[in-house]
Amino acid sequence: MAGNCNNSILLITGPPGIGKTTLVRQLCKELIESHKIVCRGFYTNEIRNSSRQRIGFDVVTVNNDRKATLARSEVNHRGPYVGKYAVFVKKFEDLVLPLLRIREAPQLLVLDEIGKMELKSKKFESAVYACLDARITILATIPFELRQPIPLVEKLKSLCQNKIVVVTKENRNQLPYEILENILNIIQRT
Repeated sequence: MAGNCNNSILLITGPPGIGKTTLVRQLCKELIESHKIVCRGFYTNEIRNSSRQRIGFDVVTVNNDRKATLARSEVNHRGPYVGKYAVFVKKFEDLVLPLLRIREAPQLLVLDEIGKMELKSKKFESAVYACLDARITILATIPFELRQPIPLVEKLKSLCQNKIVVVTKENRNQLPYEILENILNIIQRT
């Protein structure tokens, strides 16, 4: 399962709040508008209340035409939790799974993020493995440091042609140019 070395995957990681999603949004905008690359996938946005406290996360399609609730800090939820956040697996799957259909593969599949909340969906996890087997070009964000490894994240990190970019305050302004060139090279090879 997903063991071949021909996958074209670029992983972005870094501490929470460092700008991973902002970077991915910038890259997608440039790829779509200036290079006419077909991108499909999703971003994960933080949701904050009027006091600027984080209360959850939404997933939004790359073209910003649809969004769904991923998680909220609610107490009356019967589904799974990650920390204080109730994870709305069905809403997440309804939005994201159609984006991962292999037969309609884009030039670039964007997965922001592959983390604990998203992986509460076993269907999502299976769909990502299927994309790996299909050798689809993937740009994904992954958690920075984990107390317990996540098998899918470890698999992504271990594939031979992966490039893992760590976003820091020092490099985040230069990264869009470097990563853009890397993505364009990967797409040209496929």
